[in-house]
Amino acid sequence: MGRVQEEGRGPVHGFRLSTVSSSRPTETGTTHELTGLDLAMKLHYLKVVYIYSAEAASDLTVMNVKAPLFPVFDQISWITGRLRRHESRRPYIKCNDCGTRFVESHCDLTVDEWLRIPDRSVDESLVYHQPVGPEMAFSPLIYIQMTRFSCGGLALGLSWAHIMGDPLSLSHFFNLWARAYVGEKIHSPKTSELERVFQNPNSTGKEPESIKRVDPVGDLWVAPSNRKMTTFSFNLTVSEIKSHFPATGDDEFEILSGIIWKCIAKARGESAPVTITVIKSDPNGLKPRAVRNSQMISSVHVDFSVAEASLEEIVKSIGETNDERFGIDETVDDVTDFIVYGANLTFVDLSGVDFYEAKVMGKSPESVYCNVQGIGDGGAVVVMPGGVEEEERVVTVTVTLPDDEIEKVKCEMNKCGLITVLVVTNGE
Repeated sequence: MGRVQEEGRGPVHGFRLSTVSSSRPTETGTTHELTGLDLAMKLHYLKVVYIYSAEAASDLTVMNVKAPLFPVFDQISWITGRLRRHESRRPYIKCNDCGTRFVESHCDLTVDEWLRIPDRSVDESLVYHQPVGPEMAFSPLIYIQMTRFSCGGLALGLSWAHIMGDPLSLSHFFNLWARAYVGEKIHSPKTSELERVFQNPNSTGKEPESIKRVDPVGDLWVAPSNRKMTTFSFNLTVSEIKSHFPATGDDEFEILSGIIWKCIAKARGESAPVTITVIKSDPNGLKPRAVRNSQMISSVHVDFSVAEASLEEIVKSIGETNDERFGIDETVDDVTDFIVYGANLTFVDLSGVDFYEAKVMGKSPESVYCNVQGIGDGGAVVVMPGGVEEEERVVTVTVTLPDDEIEKVKCEMNKCGLITVLVVTNGE
């Protein structure tokens, strides 16, 4: 176990690193091959934080957290492997059980004090993250950070290489951990090659609009960006959404996406996007759960001014999407690098992801945060469940945009009643 030197002591400190792997060795020579959709995600990483109260987690020791990981990794051993390249330069995962990096830290605040911070993007400081590379053979694909709050509460933050699987996969992995913790026998089905291939009889053969080629990054998998990106987050109840914006349908994600797209279009003026990307969980892939990239990726193109259009017109267009996964799978080759999140302004619907099912001592997390690392200049908006407040369902919205657009977009959101004042922002 090693200690990371701290440049300056903030509220989260005392980082100690160790490694956790599966409890039994994988057969020598086993590999996990990556699909085109997997490779399209190679420059993106998921960051998720689960925060538990002292009542639920004060008795959890480091070994209590680590021990259930062994049976989970026994079920999905390839996620503890390391990336290699074939002679063609196409990446694959060598199943060598090198393990996941486990990080211990402490926070000087209580859970209540931490959760009183209005902008939940502060949770990113509870995720230890390192990109893949430049020495791919030594780069873990998962980092797990365990942060103990001063009250005894606990945060478990995950940095997850998106090349392995989508947010539903990460949730599946963590829910397996929670079930193993209480002694349940767990099982994660393996996916066949056929299940990882997408069919689209309406394919046009054109390169999908939802992906963007970027300059080659070599073996250091960091998305290139010419602009500083900044993140902010806020919560809304479902009744607040529908009372402020009535008669626009029943889908909260599409309503919020329409509102925020219009705000961003106004803030950007002439550079307002006419094409956006929409990412949702695959409705056919919810069961059985497995670790894979199966999220539905679509593009929406409009020929009208989004800044001037009615919300009803914008929401209607968002509902008219075409699945581009087959085209992505066919387009992405062995060596070309792409981005998906932020290739266009990207809206991500995580409403079908059961983050709050990961219970400790029978209690759901007090809060769950999820965002993407490696978002391109087009920006991204992540919409996810935010738990329940006073018997009201809450939606959490996390917005990542170029830093010079943030204040303009907040101003537009304030004008339309979507937010009040947000004072905390986190730059990437």
